[in-house]
Amino acid sequence: MKKDAISAGLFIAIGFLCVAIVIAVLIPLVRDVIDDADNNRPDVPAASLYMPLPHTDLLANSVTTGEV
Repeated sequence: MKKDAISAGLFIAIGFLCVAIVIAVLIPLVRDVIDDADNNRPDVPAASLYMPLPHTDLLANSVTTGEV
């Protein structure tokens, strides 16, 4: 009777250990897959570079004068 109780206890303990190892491996793996799936949007630039034209170039620009 004592041997049966010890073997059943070891069986349950080893089963819990296996489940804990599988969970410890799967949680980071699932988290990486979810993060990669969520990161498919294009990056939006934080700032745009704005360089205004000098006043003389603005007056002679073909867009502002209508010339082709």
